[in-house]
Amino acid sequence: MADDADIANNFISNAIEAALSQRQANTNQNAADIKFCEECEEEIPLARRELGFKLCITCAEAVERRSSLFST
Repeated sequence: MADDADIANNFISNAIEAALSQRQANTNQNAADIKFCEECEEEIPLARRELGFKLCITCAEAVERRSSLFST
């Protein structure tokens, strides 16, 4: 028989799982709505948008290069 702590842990786990699922669904929907790169306005391929990317590959690489130059 489950005690109060087990019941509370199950409730918390279920709530976190539901919140994360909802967030992922919202992120996927919002990302698919964004069709153009935030930096250069070039169209982002659908597969890339569905993964949540907001930058085209070229701009993403440039951002990564800049951030690696200034990281400590």
